[in-house]
Amino acid sequence: MPSGKKAIPGLIFLLFAVLMILYFQTATDEKIIYEENFEDRSGIEGGFLGCEDSTLYLDTQNPARTGEGVWNKNISLSPGKISWNWEGQDTDNFSLWLKISFSDHKSIYYVAAGSRNPQSEGEFYRDEENRRRFSPSVVISGIPMGLVERDIIADYTGYCGPAENIKIVKMSAGFVDNSTDHTNLLKISDLKIHGKA
Repeated sequence: MPSGKKAIPGLIFLLFAVLMILYFQTATDEKIIYEENFEDRSGIEGGFLGCEDSTLYLDTQNPARTGEGVWNKNISLSPGKISWNWEGQDTDNFSLWLKISFSDHKSIYYVAAGSRNPQSEGEFYRDEENRRRFSPSVVISGIPMGLVERDIIADYTGYCGPAENIKIVKMSAGFVDNSTDHTNLLKISDLKIHGKA
C-alpha cells in the first residue's frame, strides 16, 4: 500500500511534464508570418490618410471637414489567424473596415462596431473559360473597437465554404469620415497574421 502512494506523485509529475511538452510544442508551431508596420505611403489612396508610429490613421483635422482613404497591400500568404487593433475617437457617420481578399476571388470584410458597411459588394472576374463571373463579398460587422483576433480559416469556412488551396492575395483597410459634427479620428495598428512555422 505505501508503494502505491509513492507512485502517485511520480505519475502526477509525469502527466504534468507531458502536458507542458504538448503546450510548448503547440505554442511554438504558430508564429507571426506577416506584420504590417504602415511605414510608407505606397499603398495609400486619399489625402487624409497618414501613417506614424506603426499606425495607419484618418484625421480630417476638424469636424467641419470630411474625407476618406483606402490602404491596399498585395501579399501571398496561407490564411491563419489575424489580429489588429483599431480605435475611433469622437465617432459618428463613419466607416472603418479591414478586407481580406483570397486567390479564389472571394473576400471578407471585417467592419468596426458603429461603422457603416463598405460600398463594395464583391468582385467581377473571368473564369477559366473566359466567362464573366461575380463573387460577392462577405461582411462581418459589429466588431468592437480595441484588440481584434479572428481565425481567417474559420471565418472563410463558415461564410464561403471549404478553405482548400486558398491564399490571401490582398489586404485593404478603409476609412471614411462623413460627419460635419464629429472629428472621427480613426486608427488601425498592430496588424499581424499568425500561421504555422
